[in-house]
Amino acid sequence: QGGGRLPSSSSKLTDAWQSGSDFCTSFGGDRSVCLSGSTVSFNATHPSASPKGVCLERIDNGSYAYLNMVPHPDGSNRVFLGTQAGKILLATVPEQGSGGTLQFDEAGQFVDLTDQVHFDSTFGLMGMAFHPDFATNGRFFASYNCDRTKSPSCSGRCSCNSDVGCDPSKLGTDNGAQPCQYQVVVSEYSAKGLSSN
Repeated sequence: QGGGRLPSSSSKLTDAWQSGSDFCTSFGGDRSVCLSGSTVSFNATHPSASPKGVCLERIDNGSYAYLNMVPHPDGSNRVFLGTQAGKILLATVPEQGSGGTLQFDEAGQFVDLTDQVHFDSTFGLMGMAFHPDFATNGRFFASYNCDRTKSPSCSGRCSCNSDVGCDPSKLGTDNGAQPCQYQVVVSEYSAKGLSSN
């Protein structure tokens, strides 16, 4: 969000930023998840007991290829399911042992990121996470691959290749792909007009 840049040669955050305030300002100013000198806590309710075993139960017939499943932060039996192509769906998990299947909410699709996600056998939507206060602030995050040649919002820093002195222009193509054409992005989104549904 901000104009922050990671230091190119430093190995410690304190080499680049003198305080938590400097760090937060560089990366958008959200003090709830910024460097403070202590461990970040998301106010977990309480640790759950370690399971004594695992019982698996099929809850869908495979109509989509789900890559991720994240519980809804409201503590209900709803989950967000992400497909590799970039769709995130909201579904209700049936009661354990009921024999029921996933029930997709009427709206079905929570968000469609397929226009931003580069999808093929090894690329796509990689992960998603929801802010602990999602119910009030609507903030959620998605990690995905994008293609710089097809999406102007796809940008990032090229990996350093010491063979060419870290100069991306001196890298050859990789199976037809241009150097640094594919990027891994972590984006923040805000769901507007949230309700209990």
